[in-house]
Amino acid sequence: MSEPAPVTVDARSVVLPRSWKIGLGAAVVMVLLAILGIGLSTTNRAIAPKYWLGLVPVYGMLCVGTAWYRARHGQGGRTQIIQQVVHWLAIAAAIGLDFLIRSTGEDSNVAAGFNALLLLALGCFLAGIHLEWMFMLVGVLLALTLVVAVKAEQYLWLLVLAGIAVIAVMFIGRRLKSRFGGDQ
Repeated sequence: MSEPAPVTVDARSVVLPRSWKIGLGAAVVMVLLAILGIGLSTTNRAIAPKYWLGLVPVYGMLCVGTAWYRARHGQGGRTQIIQQVVHWLAIAAAIGLDFLIRSTGEDSNVAAGFNALLLLALGCFLAGIHLEWMFMLVGVLLALTLVVAVKAEQYLWLLVLAGIAVIAVMFIGRRLKSRFGGDQ
């Protein structure tokens, strides 16, 4: 009996899963919203804490949506969706507690905003570990935003450039991963 002929595949005909596009889209939205938050932090300190707090449900929905899309297309399960819901509820609860402490007069509005940003950065970073690696980059960008906002407001424009660089790295990383290392 003869061996079957080898199968060749034209790389242009391979259909790649769209989940990476969903994750990339969510990460880009997160970065753009973070860049807007940077601007608010430097121009309107009174509204910045509320803005960072408002990003928690938005980021949470982006991560839950990414997990849901993956589960729907066989790249994850319901457990991943539930994990993201609990993950972001915990981040929201921690920020809510921080704002409760602030209302007692023990913390200033600015400090509460910085704490919210720190917890949001941690939430994104951990979502990157458990769901989509690009969210780790968003978490790092948010942490850098915090450091720069606290230490050197005059250099905040560098963070805008870092945000653009993060978006470029995400696009290039995905293209390289899909070309050389498979895709998920």
